[in-house]
Amino acid sequence: MSRRLRVAYLMRYLPAPTETFVLDEAAALRASGAWVQTWMLDRDSEAVRHGRHESFYSAARVVPRPSSVRCVLSSLGMETRANYPQVHQNWVRHARMRDLRRVAWLAGSWKRARIDVVRVHHAAETARYAVAAALLARLPVSLAVHARDLFVPVPDLSWILRASNHVTTITPFHRDRLLRLGLPSQRVELLACPVAIPDQVVSTPASDGPLRILSVGRLIAKKGHDLTLEACGALARSGVQVEITLVGDGRERETLTDFADVLSRDTGGALKVDLVGMKSAEWIENRLERSRYHAAVLACRVDREGDRDGVPVALLEAQARGLPVVTSALPGFDFEFSAEGGAVLLPLYDRAGAVEPSAGDLVACLGALYNDPAYQRRLAQAARLSAEERMSWEQTGLELQRMLLGLCSNMLPPGAPS
Repeated sequence: MSRRLRVAYLMRYLPAPTETFVLDEAAALRASGAWVQTWMLDRDSEAVRHGRHESFYSAARVVPRPSSVRCVLSSLGMETRANYPQVHQNWVRHARMRDLRRVAWLAGSWKRARIDVVRVHHAAETARYAVAAALLARLPVSLAVHARDLFVPVPDLSWILRASNHVTTITPFHRDRLLRLGLPSQRVELLACPVAIPDQVVSTPASDGPLRILSVGRLIAKKGHDLTLEACGALARSGVQVEITLVGDGRERETLTDFADVLSRDTGGALKVDLVGMKSAEWIENRLERSRYHAAVLACRVDREGDRDGVPVALLEAQARGLPVVTSALPGFDFEFSAEGGAVLLPLYDRAGAVEPSAGDLVACLGALYNDPAYQRRLAQAARLSAEERMSWEQTGLELQRMLLGLCSNMLPPGAPS
């Protein structure tokens, strides 16, 4: 391809504060020399904004509502387009027919922008739009599969996967799951989430201070925040002063707030929980630099619905700053986290319909990090070294561009057998 690769990203919402990795990837791809533009199905004007993504927010294009004149006009004659029968057959079973007008508008917008390839994350509703629009526009699609989309799939997951020209995922475990769904091996590649390595590492915790823990993640069951609070409460009852900063928002916020209040009272104030809500990436970076945490903790579980994390990017970012990581031994986590890499992976147990680490194991782990400063420092140093050995932010952008260029020069028709 003699000109710059032109890539369209489609996202459900912008800003999308919990999905920094998507626009970080787009930024890495842009830095590699590609032209990158974002489209979004809806704008969330109340969402937290990350400063490093402002250029994407300001330039993003919003897909009009299906009743808009632009969408109605775009849909005229849609039935005569190539691949329409394939799109219609799936859409009529899994989405509202009037929203096909939005698909038609997207297809036209991408053609007018001279897009070469479409990139979308999560094999769910947004990917349904992206794949359908790309089929109408006769463009290749690269799909990134992460976690919930694979373990709690939408009904048309198989169609979304098979109609995509290229699929990336984050660990060999996830790739194996995709191959067992019948995807050809040459169409599924590994691509890590890009994480920048800052110049400075975090400061060593104060020897005479409290145990300080950072947990960054949505307030939902699979993140295991309740287990982290339970373990911190047990340590506080044993006489350890504990401070935990919990960053995020979600449907369990009220439950976790009430639980934290109970634990604080029960421990006579020895446990202090700061539920700060959703914060920008810059806020978290500042807090990491000045708060002297002992570890970043996510006691991830497989919840009763079957949902689980892929690889928590917040833990990778903590690792990059030289902060030890404590999490669970979910399948796939060992691809990024290990004892040699400054992480502690807690064993999992079946309990009340969920698969999760035990609070007792977490208590022992956090107690060791607090009571043995040399151990904490060894893990901190190993965490930073592990982060430095990962594929760099710049290398990720170049690798993704290589993959996408391959789609443009040697493309299988979407949905065609390999």
